[in-house]
Amino acid sequence: MLEKIREIMVRYVELNPDDIQEDSRLVEDLGLTSFAFMSMMGDFEEEFEIMVDETELTDIHTVGDIMAYIEKKQAE
Repeated sequence: MLEKIREIMVRYVELNPDDIQEDSRLVEDLGLTSFAFMSMMGDFEEEFEIMVDETELTDIHTVGDIMAYIEKKQAE
């Protein structure tokens, strides 16, 4: 899953995919804006066939948080 997340994230941040780690912080380390974050979450909806609830996104701060969120939504 991390590889697919990296593949999508590099569309929004100017980094090498290998620089994106599970513990990378979205804003502080990757420089993601709130607009880019929401756009990216839309891409994750399509890629992983989930429905993102915007009210649940306030606790997502790292790439690992995104992975956990996607896994949770896939299990629902």
